[in-house]
Amino acid sequence: MKQLRYFAVASLIALLYACSADPGYQAYKAYVAEHLNDLQWVDAAGTERVRPDYPVDYNALPDFAAIEDTRERKQAFFDYLRPAIAHRNAVNAERQLLLGGVALRLEKDLPLQEADRAFLDNMRRYYKVPEGLTDAEAVPVLKRRMGTIPESMVLAQAALESGWGRSRFAREANNLFGQWCYEEGCGMVPSRRNSGARHEVRAFASVDEAIDAYYRNINTHPVYKPVRDIRARASASDQSISGLDMARGLERYSERGDAYIEEVQQVIRVNGLEKPRGRG
Repeated sequence: MKQLRYFAVASLIALLYACSADPGYQAYKAYVAEHLNDLQWVDAAGTERVRPDYPVDYNALPDFAAIEDTRERKQAFFDYLRPAIAHRNAVNAERQLLLGGVALRLEKDLPLQEADRAFLDNMRRYYKVPEGLTDAEAVPVLKRRMGTIPESMVLAQAALESGWGRSRFAREANNLFGQWCYEEGCGMVPSRRNSGARHEVRAFASVDEAIDAYYRNINTHPVYKPVRDIRARASASDQSISGLDMARGLERYSERGDAYIEEVQQVIRVNGLEKPRGRG
């Protein structure tokens, strides 16, 4: 028995020594030290921690219609949504860092750890990665789907789809992006729904929940692949992506097609949504 224990301990020491001398392990260790030691919003499995202490109440949409001055109303609408958008982008950015660590382990032929396995399983489900793909094949799919979205595009679409927070669906269902659902009772029935149609306007428990659903929709639905393609090309060229650019892939978000894209871009331009904050 003592010999078996000695052999186990000796084997463990040998394994640790081999790992410490392996260039692939050293590269991974350096990546962890640089990117993964200070994650704030997600755990090692990519699961969100508690929500931040938002400076606004996302459980009750403000009465934006009561703000008579148009410029003041718009500013109030943008300022209200910005904290949740920033949080969602922060979560997605941290998941991208975790994905980078998994990709590096696969590249260096290092065995996946338990947390890596949990992370891949969670993200594959959440981002609707097709079944049957290997881990190595799933990584680039996830990289395209867990990206951030420019604040300017999110704000512009929220403004258009919700009538600047004044529409019935925004006020009664926290639905700022015109998102549909297809199970009876999942939301609110549109008054002008065509005969035979089954869709409802989805109801959300909070505004930040609606923003989360919008991100998932843009990042996973097949019809928004052009949006993700634009972002992926910018990333491959190591360029930042603007809302004006990314909006060019929104042709199928609305029946208005190109006219809708132009409208989103116009809201961005007119309201200076891509200007550095504090410069008008």
